[in-house]
Amino acid sequence: MRVLTPCCLLALALLSAPLAAQRVRMVVPLNALVERARVDSNDAPTHYEVALGYWLAKRYDEAEFHLRRAIAIEPATAAAYLALSYLPYARRNKLWNEEAEGKVPAEWQPRVEEASAFRRRAFLLDPLVDLKPLALMIPPAGVFGLKGNAEAVYTYLMNGFGSFWDGQYANAYAFFRELAGAATDQDRREKFGSWFLWYEALAAAHTNDFPRATANLRLLLARAEATAALGGGATLAFTDATHYRYTLACILDLAGESREAVTLLQQALTDDVGLYPAHVRLARIYEDQHRTNPALEERRRAVASNPDDPSLLFDLGESLARAGELVEAHGVLRQAVAANPRSHRALYVLGFVAQQVGSTEEARAAYTTFLALAPSRFNDQKTEARRRLAALN
Repeated sequence: MRVLTPCCLLALALLSAPLAAQRVRMVVPLNALVERARVDSNDAPTHYEVALGYWLAKRYDEAEFHLRRAIAIEPATAAAYLALSYLPYARRNKLWNEEAEGKVPAEWQPRVEEASAFRRRAFLLDPLVDLKPLALMIPPAGVFGLKGNAEAVYTYLMNGFGSFWDGQYANAYAFFRELAGAATDQDRREKFGSWFLWYEALAAAHTNDFPRATANLRLLLARAEATAALGGGATLAFTDATHYRYTLACILDLAGESREAVTLLQQALTDDVGLYPAHVRLARIYEDQHRTNPALEERRRAVASNPDDPSLLFDLGESLARAGELVEAHGVLRQAVAANPRSHRALYVLGFVAQQVGSTEEARAAYTTFLALAPSRFNDQKTEARRRLAALN
């Protein structure tokens, strides 16, 4: 990383930590968020937002409750997993240093392990997950290996994280680009810390600078392949090459490089047969290419790899319904609803499929339950469900 001049250090110092703190505040009052969660009690995004409000109020028990409720409603809520992965460090700020030094107290070790698993799952579910929780993550400078007169660099970095709070990804990316300076050649960028490459890649991907994102991920992949495990503790999402390969594939897919993305995803699955998000990503690519049969096969493989995730059953059932495989879709959607009775999306599609296969009473029950559970942001679907229910009656 480049050496900052005294003038630059002074300019950076003016961007003090309070700037980031001022950015991290709720636009909607906490009591209003709580009321929303009471009214829309079956809406995962609403629980996620109220959890962040509780976090800012340092009411960590309530924050954790609502984050876990969001996941219970929708197991694919990546942002809730990301927030949960950093909540233990808010509860115990010195946990950052304890983990870096290998001195985590025994009673906190299970929480650190769970946090690591949650962080990994968040980015596997969605490499472009909402990064708002990173604005609440305030690790000490030493965790990034910043020492001596690097205080201004740390302040700049924290303000970059603060920009994630209100979705100002371009601003966050600008902070990282400023820290990197003109270092664009491979040799110089290889000297950057893995944490810097990771966060810059995330900011770049969120601003559609896919060349920078993929270049950083290729460096991280090479480092992970060269070592048994890529270190970084809580400042990184992954430790092994397979997960970086998967993430690189996802970003390449977003960049329109689906051919290389498919190759990397297949290689990731060869290395880790249980990497079910790779099956999900392949299914989406094949669906975009209108390759129905390969897409359905990948959906089935995802379910087989992780049968305990009801969201995968819903994805398979919905894809089957779109493909006209109504009998199989009917059975799969029944399983999805049984596994997660809160899934208003599964109930809605089940109602339609049950109606198509002549199971009128089941369609009535599905639509009725959907209307009772669906949050207010699904008003269009609720209107359609009422119309279909009236026709059935």
